[in-house]
Amino acid sequence: MIDDEALRTLGQRLVEVDGVVGVLLGGSRAREEHTRESDFDLGLYYRPPLDIEALEDLARDVAGPKASVTRPGEWGPWVDGGGWLHIGGTAVDWIYRDLDRVRKSWDDAQAGRNDFHFQIGHPLGVPDFMYAGEVALGVVLADPSGEITTLQEAAVVIHHACGTPWSKGCGRHLSASRSLARQSPAEIRHTSQDVCSG
Repeated sequence: MIDDEALRTLGQRLVEVDGVVGVLLGGSRAREEHTRESDFDLGLYYRPPLDIEALEDLARDVAGPKASVTRPGEWGPWVDGGGWLHIGGTAVDWIYRDLDRVRKSWDDAQAGRNDFHFQIGHPLGVPDFMYAGEVALGVVLADPSGEITTLQEAAVVIHHACGTPWSKGCGRHLSASRSLARQSPAEIRHTSQDVCSG
């Protein structure tokens, strides 16, 4: 099992790869809702060009010679790549996040704009405001520039720009993006209808 120190050490090694700006722990482990069998979801927030060769070298160093990672875009436009690794007997998923796209989605969420986008493996599509929810709920593991931390801190004060957390617009979208992480597909459909009708 990977402990907190090992996770942060891995995060520091990841941000040494050209293109990787920061690393965020997401999913059930970030929300402290995990079980012993839960995997570790690491969001690799990057700006192109991403040094795939260096990233794959690191993957093989920590997960063995058969480990591999994709190039950005190989999984689709919104969950655009990464790698499914096993480190010390534990599943650790590296998931790419284009930081400029995350920032745009964040700005759109604050302005009350949203959309759902095609993505293989996501029958209801990917809501762009999901990115804002991931940043709001994640645990920063490495962020040498401070850019990810700044985005996350904005989630704490976003309601001031909206009037109230449940007002029409950005607060409502942020609330929805946070709740999506805990919902079933049927519940996500209901949430999206509520957000889009607001």
